[in-house]
Amino acid sequence: MTTRREFLRAAGIAAGAMSVPGYGLVQLKAGYAAPRRPPALSRVNLAVIGCGTQGFVNMGSFLQDPRVQVTVVCDPVLSAGKYSYQSEKTCGRAPAKAEVDSFYKSKDCRMVADFREVLADPTIDAVLIATPDHWHAIQSVLAMKAGKHVYCQKPMSLGISEGKEMARVAKETGVTFQVGSQQRSSSEFRVAAELVINGYLGECMTCDVGLPGGNKGMYGHANSVGRDLSPVPAYFQPDGMWDMWQGPAMHWEGNKFIQGIHDPMCWRWNSRTGGGMITDWGAHHLDIMQWALGMDDSGPVAIENMKHDRDPNDAIFDWAANYSFDVVYANGFRAHVSNKFRNGLMFHGKVGDLFVSRGRLNKPAPLRKWNEKRDLTGSDKRLYRSRASHEMDFIDAIYSGGRTACPCSVGHRSITIAHMANICERLGVASLKWDPAAERFVDNADANRLAEVPHYNGWTL
Repeated sequence: MTTRREFLRAAGIAAGAMSVPGYGLVQLKAGYAAPRRPPALSRVNLAVIGCGTQGFVNMGSFLQDPRVQVTVVCDPVLSAGKYSYQSEKTCGRAPAKAEVDSFYKSKDCRMVADFREVLADPTIDAVLIATPDHWHAIQSVLAMKAGKHVYCQKPMSLGISEGKEMARVAKETGVTFQVGSQQRSSSEFRVAAELVINGYLGECMTCDVGLPGGNKGMYGHANSVGRDLSPVPAYFQPDGMWDMWQGPAMHWEGNKFIQGIHDPMCWRWNSRTGGGMITDWGAHHLDIMQWALGMDDSGPVAIENMKHDRDPNDAIFDWAANYSFDVVYANGFRAHVSNKFRNGLMFHGKVGDLFVSRGRLNKPAPLRKWNEKRDLTGSDKRLYRSRASHEMDFIDAIYSGGRTACPCSVGHRSITIAHMANICERLGVASLKWDPAAERFVDNADANRLAEVPHYNGWTL
């Protein structure tokens, strides 16, 4: 394994000073590279790290932006099937290169298996990180220190300690960082949040948040629920790429492959590599709740009334399939979260109920004809508005040096709520108190221990 010192030397990273929007002149630490902001008529060279289901989705959006050139695709998988939500897609670095080459009508896109080759490449300006959750933090932090702008898929971290470190490094390096919580770039969610935050629902102190359930397979199209230790698939090429895929996750007995949690799309069902549905969709809907409450820089003070069917004796599928809990804020606002609710957010206000989900915004009768362009007043708070897609918003910010729709610190605060709930699950407790200023659990050493994400196999933050 290449050491960090060797990696930094190869990347030509050195200390220096730079101007960071909102922070003035920042002295970069030793081992940090200044991020490059291409001039207006120059393209952003983008590398794709993680060529699976969501990697292909995001890559497709970046290919459509004429300001972007996808120059490298990276994945320890050469080519494999069973990707996407009905297991119908073949993914990996070879299919990704084929798609890029077909789009540009050239063969210039390179493919590599080791992401460190991407970070050591001085021609790459930005990276899309669409790997499984257990890789997000380390790859993002190394990318930021290498001066690369980062679009990181949600959930951006595997646990609270990782998110804190990612937010710290994002601030210190001044890179452009976009968390893939793309609902912030959708108008229905922004309008819903503006109605709530500006009081158009009247007093609003409760919300129902519906997330999906399940703890194996994928949305009814199960790839595999097998528990047996299996030979490592041949698609991890060249030799050593199975270890690269696992990275900082603890190896299983004999370093074996388990279909039910290692097949494409299945890694989210085990705590070594994912956080189950609470983090998978909580990264979306809890993020919108935070936005609507004006809590982007803070968070709740407790998780209460946790109920779930997690089997503490199941080491393979170790997240609950069914769950419900409350998220409580200092002002008394309470969100009820459950996989039994309709997917989306239902804000209960004195004026009436407002429901928002993807492609749908149901306003209460008195606000049925409300229009943001006409009815927002001069004193109302106007929330961040993406110009177009979430990916395009990221590229806009690379050029401008301004903020993105969902910066690293904002995504961290939102996903922290889901991590808090998962820690309740793992401890088998109904409630936990949280100090959002200190970002620590109150009077609970076990919870604070679980907030620290362990890393293995020589990988560290």
